[in-house]
Amino acid sequence: MSYDPSTIATLRRALDEVLLDARFHQRKSASALEIAEHLLARAADGERDLERLKCSAFKKLIGDAARLPSWTA
Repeated sequence: MSYDPSTIATLRRALDEVLLDARFHQRKSASALEIAEHLLARAADGERDLERLKCSAFKKLIGDAARLPSWTA
């Protein structure tokens, strides 16, 4: 799949903002690569809104953390 420059910029900004957010560092349930792959999958589904992309990434973090054994959280 290829993306126009505007979409690439939005994806990059979403990734940067998620990785800089304290919630990413607190959860440790997903790697930066997993978040990037998630954002790309959302873009492939047609999502282009920065806030919705970030929200989706944070939901992934929360969902992944909920599936971790309690001793790793």
